[in-house]
Order: sequence, then structure tokens, then C-alpha cells
Amino acid sequence: MGAPLVGAYGVSLIAAGVFRADPALGFPPGTPDGATEVTWHGMAHFVSGAIGFSCLVAACFLVARRFAAQGRRGWAAYSRVTGVLFLAGFAGVATGAGSAWSTLAFVAAVVVAWAWVSALATHLYRRAAHA
Repeated sequence: MGAPLVGAYGVSLIAAGVFRADPALGFPPGTPDGATEVTWHGMAHFVSGAIGFSCLVAACFLVARRFAAQGRRGWAAYSRVTGVLFLAGFAGVATGAGSAWSTLAFVAAVVVAWAWVSALATHLYRRAAHA
């Protein structure tokens, strides 16, 4: 299904962890509010994240399409909703300039996305075990 895309998401998380984000907008505590310099490693962090988040959104919609073709409407809807929420959370944090609402929405979207990945993996594992 969307395994290569989910795998690319995982690789991008590792890459985003290797390249640290730049301090900005008062985070971490003590960082001046006006700190806006973007370094090469900060840019690599953002690009890695953007690629991975895009792969995860695409995986949600690809999996939704596959489930819909199989007549599995519940899983198709769950996958579509996850893709939309994760895309909205990512867009919000990318454009929210560090506001509390955008950060909280993004954290919620990440929780939803990881719950979907976990539920899907469990579902596919159980189906394979009974095949």
C-alpha cells in the first residue's frame, strides 16, 4: 500500500533529528523574540520535515484509496480524515509563526497521525496473521 511513503516519513524524521532546528520566536526559553536567522542545518531540518510530512499525507490518501476500492469505507474515511488533519496541522505550524494555537494544532495532528500509523500497522499485522 503506502509502505514506501511511510518509510520515507520515518527516514525524514531521522534526518530532521540529525539537523537541529534554529532557535527562534522565544524557543527555547531565553531566545530573543527577534531571532530569525536560518542556518543551513535549520533549513535541512525544515526540508526533511516537509518531505516526510508530505509523504505521510500522501500515504494517508493512497491507503484511503486502496481501502475505498476494497469497499472498506471505515478505514478509507479514517485514512482520509487523518491525511486532512495532518496536512492542516502541518500547514498551520508552517504559517503560524510560532503561535500557541498553531503549535498545539500541530501536536494534535502528530498524535492523530501516529495513532493512524499504529492502528494501520496493527490492522495489517492481524490480517497477515489470519491469512
